[in-house]
Parts: sequence; structure tokens; C-alpha cells
Amino acid sequence: MSAETPAVWQGRLKAGLDPRARALNDSLAVDQRLWPEELLLSRAYAGSLAECGVLAAEECRALIEACDALEAELVLGRVKLEGEDIHSAVEAELTRRCGDPARRLHTGRSRNDQVSTLLRLRAMRQCEEAVEGLRALERALVLQARATGTTAVAAYTHLQPAQPVLLAHWWLAHLAAFERDEARFEAAREAADQMPLGAGAVAGTPLVYDRLALASRLGFSRVADNSLDAVGDRDFALEYLNAAAVLAVHLSRLAEDLVLWCSPGFGWYRPPDGFSTGSSLLPQKRNPDLFELARGKSARLIANAQQLAIVMKGLPSAYQKDLQEDKEAVFDSADTLALLFEALPPAIAALTPEPARMSATLTPDLLAVELADALVESGVPFRDAHAAVGRLWAAAEAAGVQPAALSEPDRLAISPHFTAERLAALSVESALARREHSPGAGPASVAGQLKRAEERLGLIASASVSAGAAGSERPGAMGETGGTRAARDWRSASRLSDGGAGTAEPSVSPLWPPAAPTRAMDPADLEQLENGVALRRATLEDVQGIAGIMAEFVAQGVLLPRPVSELYQCIREFHVAVHDGEVVACAALRLLWDDLGEVRPLAGRPDHHGMGLGGLLVARLLGDARDMGLPRVIALTREVAFFEKSGFSVVSRDTLPRKVWTDCVRCPRRHACDEVAVVLDLKPGATEAANAAQPSWVLPIPPPVQLEPAGLPIIHS
Repeated sequence: MSAETPAVWQGRLKAGLDPRARALNDSLAVDQRLWPEELLLSRAYAGSLAECGVLAAEECRALIEACDALEAELVLGRVKLEGEDIHSAVEAELTRRCGDPARRLHTGRSRNDQVSTLLRLRAMRQCEEAVEGLRALERALVLQARATGTTAVAAYTHLQPAQPVLLAHWWLAHLAAFERDEARFEAAREAADQMPLGAGAVAGTPLVYDRLALASRLGFSRVADNSLDAVGDRDFALEYLNAAAVLAVHLSRLAEDLVLWCSPGFGWYRPPDGFSTGSSLLPQKRNPDLFELARGKSARLIANAQQLAIVMKGLPSAYQKDLQEDKEAVFDSADTLALLFEALPPAIAALTPEPARMSATLTPDLLAVELADALVESGVPFRDAHAAVGRLWAAAEAAGVQPAALSEPDRLAISPHFTAERLAALSVESALARREHSPGAGPASVAGQLKRAEERLGLIASASVSAGAAGSERPGAMGETGGTRAARDWRSASRLSDGGAGTAEPSVSPLWPPAAPTRAMDPADLEQLENGVALRRATLEDVQGIAGIMAEFVAQGVLLPRPVSELYQCIREFHVAVHDGEVVACAALRLLWDDLGEVRPLAGRPDHHGMGLGGLLVARLLGDARDMGLPRVIALTREVAFFEKSGFSVVSRDTLPRKVWTDCVRCPRRHACDEVAVVLDLKPGATEAANAAQPSWVLPIPPPVQLEPAGLPIIHS
């Protein structure tokens, strides 16, 4: 805080803080990263103050313009905030820009309800980012599980060989834990989704305005009821930190398995180049340091949750200055998770399997329980069978041979059931086959787990899609050649950051019967092309084909996943190209608001590129938009030329606030997005009219109800 800027509380205390006290008191060094939320709140609250008559319409506009200007300078790093905390620092900057309107901005609110509002907004965003990061990690696990095929390995209890399992079963075990973590972060987001603003310092505000409207402008779905609790509640932060702590345990256990699998004792995988280090002394070393660091970072995440819980446990009700310590732990956990989610998925994808070392773990010891079960099938009580097999293994160990290598008289002396035929019938394959049902480690059970995970994560793929992606040279989507380039061009023409992934719903059970056709195909909707491909509106039967086409691009990180459950929900948005009964291309039109639609996604099988299907599908989507009277359609793409051929023009993404603030803010790639926005006006002048309108930073809401006459409404006792 500069000497020229008095503290916001300095009216009561004439002297400023002693520099030694200020070093302990000021929090700007930590909470300055909340400036986006502070400016969002300033814009939204300005509308409420105008509603109350505290700000005139022109003052409200001036304040919002000052927020916009400050935001632009902060993004570019042209201004340095100074003050006690983020609230006073932003207020001081806004005051320098617009004067009295900024000085009125704090009317009816306190830093107590202000900081809680900002932290809730940030916690909601961090929960969404954690879910997206988890899904990226889960996709890496699913792809490894898929790649292992029917490879079997020893499973261990107490780090001792126990029974054979499919290696995919092991990968999917970690996936199951991370799926539970998703639910925890979603619950933490819901806990944060409650606007405390209006609580004031502790007793509420005399201002009367539409709190639900303000909550909607900020992105909250609920408002707090009790002012005293609203300013002191940090349960939402604890829930976020606790979710991160449990996730840390799961990340650490995954990392421990990976460290073991990469160690010479196991040797199942080779630590990947680019994600391993060497030794400063030992030139032969290849260290899995990344996985060790993931294991170590778990302590930091667990400690952060404990830190805030310890701060909270002794506090009286309402706001206390101790709560200034809430943000550092929340920010640190988010930063730590971001580092882990950035590095772990590619590191897991880069692991090099060593099948021979995996097979070497399949020793006869793993089949001891199978022999006991075989005796049970012959009528022997399990406890007797267990004891007999234990004696057989002890005798073999004493003789220094495998159990099957003991002489038959010695085996039969232990139990008449230990015949050569019975021991020869034991095998890893039969052991796994006996565990085909859920939740076993057999092939059918694992295949079911894998299918459900692929559906949930948007990775379900068909053999034809895989074959197309790896095909030989053929015309590309944009006139290029080569299967790989064709795939890249088609997905570049599609919406690469398909932000509509949303929350994964439970996928459709594989035991559920296929849906019957819901209606007969309208002949007028079918367009037959000369090359044998037909274009038509999608039906329920096309969902699996659409998912299969998108899966290849999801696996490459080009498209964000859309769970199969979501595809069923939005199937009416899609048009498909079909060849020989299979979906070979798809495109959808998503409505963003009453004046805006978006092409998303646009994708197709590489073996059908170069046939003009992309342009034909886009034309059908534009026909839908015209039928609905939609003024304009947008797309986000790297293939600008493709859309320009269909009449689209390049625009700034900043002119598409409803897109930016509903989808882009939730995309994990938003800070490194290289897509270009293109727009097509279906009604002349639609884009110009939209740009001329007042900038909308949040979703529009209905006009507020005027609850009190103009002026500052005060509640009198």
C-alpha cells in the first residue's frame, strides 16, 4: 500500500499501520490472483447498485468501462496493483479511472462478504479444472488398459505374489478411484455454489436489490440465508482441499505402482524418455523421478487440507482475521494439481511395456487357490482343502521343486486329490475364466469395465475407425494427402476444444437392450450421394458410431470428451454421413442463445476424407439454423479456409461473450487456445448489431423487479 493511499478502514484510526504490523497484515501478495473475480464482482454489483439508485445509469456504465480498461491492462501486465488486499487495490485503481462511481462501489457490502464471494467463485472454477484434469488422467489410464489387451500378470497382496489378473484390471482399479475423486470435486463445487454477498460485515445490508439476479450474473445458483454464517463459512474450501487430499492419496498409490513397475525388480515398463532423469554420479541410471515427485506432492496436498481445518476449528462464529489464511492453501493445491495433471497423462502414455517381464510373474504359486477350489468342487470343505494345499506347497518348498514336480506318491500322501491330471489342469487362463463375472479380473469382466470407462470418457472406438486412422495415403479433408495428415486436417476443421463435455452421467448399461427406432426416417431428410454415402439426421442408433468417430480425436487430446450419455441427450443436434450402414462423419449445431449457434463437433473417419462431406454437413446445419430463424452461426477452428468456403468470416472471440463465458471459461485449454473464431450471418447485419449492443460479460437475465422506490432504500426499525 503506497503512502498516498490510506487504508479503507483508516477513518477510525488516524495513524496507519506500523510497517512491521503491515508486513503481517497485508494479503495482496497472496490474494492478488483473485483480480479476475474481483472485477467480475465489481461489474455485477454495479448493476445492483444501479437497481437501488446508488449509481446512475451513466455512472454504472463508467464503472464497467473502468473495469474493462483495468482488466485489459492487467492481462497485458501494464499495471501493478497496490494496496492492503485485492479489494482495496482494485477499488483504488477504479477510483483513479472513474472517480465517484468507484467510491460508491463498496456501498452495502463488506470485505467480509466480498472475499467469501471471490473465493467461492475461484473454488468453483478450481473444482471444474480438477475434474477436467482427472478426466485427462483417466483417459491415459484407459488407453494403457486398452493397449494391454489380454496380458496377464501377478497381482500382489503384502507385495507377495497372490493371483493372476489381467493387467488392464490393474489400470482400471486406479481409474475407479479417480472416478470417485471426480464426484468429490463435483460435490465441492456444489458446496461453493452459494452467493454470500449481501451479508455485509456480519448482519446483512440495508440495501434491497434482487440477490438472485446478482447471483445469476456471477454464476451462482443459490444465495446464503444467514449473514453471520455466510461471512464465516469456509466449508466449501475445506471440501475442495479434502477432495484434493483424497485425490493425493490416489495419485500417490498410482505413482507407487508405477515406480515399482519401472524398477528392475518388476521391469514391466521402462521409464519413458522425456519423463525420466539420470544420475549425477551413476551414468547407467534411468530414474522415474516424475512418478516419485507425484508421490511426494501428495504430502503437500494432504497438509493443505489439515492446515485450513486447524485454522477453522478454534474460531468463533462470523468472520475473523484468521480466515485470511484460507486462500494460500486453496491456491497452492490448485497449482500443485495443475502441475500433476499436466505431466502425468503424457508420462503414462509414454511408458514402454516389457511383455516378457510381465509374463515372468505368472508362476505356479499364483494357482494355489485354484487347486483348493478344485478340491472344493470334489466335495472337500474349503478349510480342509486350504490346509492340504498349504502342506503340498510346504513339501515342494522343502524339496526345492515346484508342487507339480513332487513325486506322485508324495503328493497323494498329502491328499488323494493331488493327481497329476488335476495339477496339469491348472492354468492362468482357466483361473481368469472362472472370474469372468463382475467384479472379477477375467476377460469378460474387464471388457465390461473398459467399455463403461470408454463410454464415460468419450473414448469408445470401433474397429473401422481405428483402421481408418491408420490407413494408407488417401485424399485429405482439405485437399492434403496421407492418412495421418487427413485426420489432422479434419479434426482441425472441427471444433478442437469441444467445451460441452460437462459432467459425466452414468453410462448406459451394456445389459440394456438396444433402443428400438423411435420414428420412421423422413424420406425428404435423406440425401443420397453418388459415392454411396447418404446424409441424414442422426437417430439413437447412430450414437455409438458418432462416439467411435470422436474417440480417436479425444484420445489424441484434440477433442474434449463427450460421454455417450450426453450424446444421447443431444442426438437431435447431429447430422451424419452413412456408408454401408456405418456412420463415417458427423456434425452438430449447438444453440448458445437466441441469436447464436455453433458448429460442434465436425469429425469424420480418415478413410472418407476428401469427399466434401464436411462442407455438405455444415450446409445441412446451416439449413437447420435458418429454419429456426437463428441470426448467426459460429465455429472455433484452426482451418479458417474451410469455413470461409462456406461463407464464414473471422471475428474476435471477445465479441462472442456468451460462448466465452459459458463454454470457454470451463475449457482446460483456454489459456493456450490457438483456435480462430469464425461467424456467418444468416440475417444481414446480425454480427454488427450484436457488437453494437452493450458488452455482456455474463448470461443475460430478466429485468429485475423494482422492490423499492428510486434512491437508497434503507430499512428503518
